[in-house]
Amino acid sequence: MKAEQQAFVDAVLGRSEPPSRLRKPARGLAVYRNNAQALSAQALAVAFERLHAELGDTAFAALAWTYWRHEPPSDGDLGQWGAGLSGFLVARAGEASGLPDLARLDWAVHEAERAADAVLDAESLQRLSDTPADALWLTLRPALRLLHQSGGAVLVWRAGWRGAWRSIAAPEAAFFAAVLDGACLAEALTAAQARGSGVSADFDFGTWLQAALQNAWLQAVRTTPPNPKPTP
Repeated sequence: MKAEQQAFVDAVLGRSEPPSRLRKPARGLAVYRNNAQALSAQALAVAFERLHAELGDTAFAALAWTYWRHEPPSDGDLGQWGAGLSGFLVARAGEASGLPDLARLDWAVHEAERAADAVLDAESLQRLSDTPADALWLTLRPALRLLHQSGGAVLVWRAGWRGAWRSIAAPEAAFFAAVLDGACLAEALTAAQARGSGVSADFDFGTWLQAALQNAWLQAVRTTPPNPKPTP
């Protein structure tokens, strides 16, 4: 029975000829296939708005159906389908096409909008004034993503319930990367300075903190590392 079900799925996806007992009712099989094809484009368009706009309806629908047959959804929640699309585009269109970058940005925005909600621990901000930077760790909100695109670093977060993004300079990207990797505040500041041009104004933590609070990037300031190492 399982083999027959797989054969039917493969036929619907156009991977192989239908099982012999299904060859006569070909119209019914075509209906399944047409429905799946339409659903692939609808589902993928939810997450990949910019890629859809870039390709246009016809080319995007063809891409969605090809990707569906290559990597069909493994979960009933179609909002989780599409994580591998950028890699799929790298293999078929190449990085130079710009399409993988669009797919990465779209998926990061999509993930940000679906991320768990989190509120600022305002009281923890007091630690910034009474604790050394080498004993502090910043916790960023779950919706925040850092992308390394061909044109530079891109920060993605959720503004309200909608995804937002902007390009950021190398020092700020280095700071975000260090924080996301679990570095303490002092290490993150050092990383930002190392990526600067030597001008002290390249990265200013006070300016960053103001933006982090305005844009809801920061969740809390902690005095313990996010993933403390076990005691030997």
